[in-house]
Amino acid sequence: MDSPLARVILTVLGGYVLILVFMIVYDWIKEEYPRPPTRSPSTERVRHPFHHLQAVDAVQRFSSLPRPERDAIKENLESSLIPMQQWLTDIDQSDYQIMCIGEYHEESTRQFLAEEFFATVSADVLLMEATPKELQKLLKRMNAGRPYFPLLDADIMNVFRTVRAINPDIKICGIEETDSQQKQQRGISGSREKSLARNFWDAFQPGMRHIILLGALHCRNEPNWLFDNLCAQAPYPLTERMLNAQVLGEHQDGALEAFVFFLDEIGVERQHFVIPDTSNLHPRIYVLFQLLSRQTLEKYRALIVFRKF
Repeated sequence: MDSPLARVILTVLGGYVLILVFMIVYDWIKEEYPRPPTRSPSTERVRHPFHHLQAVDAVQRFSSLPRPERDAIKENLESSLIPMQQWLTDIDQSDYQIMCIGEYHEESTRQFLAEEFFATVSADVLLMEATPKELQKLLKRMNAGRPYFPLLDADIMNVFRTVRAINPDIKICGIEETDSQQKQQRGISGSREKSLARNFWDAFQPGMRHIILLGALHCRNEPNWLFDNLCAQAPYPLTERMLNAQVLGEHQDGALEAFVFFLDEIGVERQHFVIPDTSNLHPRIYVLFQLLSRQTLEKYRALIVFRKF
């Protein structure tokens, strides 16, 4: 093995090993220390051209209505769309015990939640779309002072820091379906939502305020989704203290962007705002914005809209 050929072979193999080790270490660093995504802020008012046609049509149809009906619609919108801070304060002082907040897993949403929503609304229990093991790792990173780490492709560290700052005793739980639950219920329709519900009730603390932060679909008041399951399983007094809401940026959804454009055009201008009860909107709104109605207004009790995040 002391021949020149052997030394060459060992040198080559050693080089390959070093390269392999370097690649493994690089991949680990990249996974364990991800960089926040760089995004260029857009100032474009219209980012969903197809849905913008609906917005323009809605403005034209509104303008053609008799003056008394236009005034009635505007009056309804003025009273139905309340400033964000007012709603957050009202919610924080309410007796809601279960709040299901449906989100798009995007950086702008998490930034809004950390800086606005959770900075005002305190919770006793925060329930996340992560398994207990995944959550434990996330909390360990937060406790170590990590400035950024994503959960489902968007930073969650600032949300955790905010809820801890508001309530140092908050309990943060992961209620995502575990591997063992998935194996046990393989092939059963709606098994994931049932696992989420079961895991929620395991973490439930009577008399405490629980905020569930999940992907938007889970919080829909629609058969076989989590919130519907929770409503069906909760005893009557508790169902009166349950709320589902969707949080959306004005440009995250084309149908919502069209609605916000319409509001600005008819003079009902808002910054961050909330529709606390989507069933109280003027009937004409559901006609003018049928897609928004089907996707959101009919599925959630409240709609939280943030702008310019």
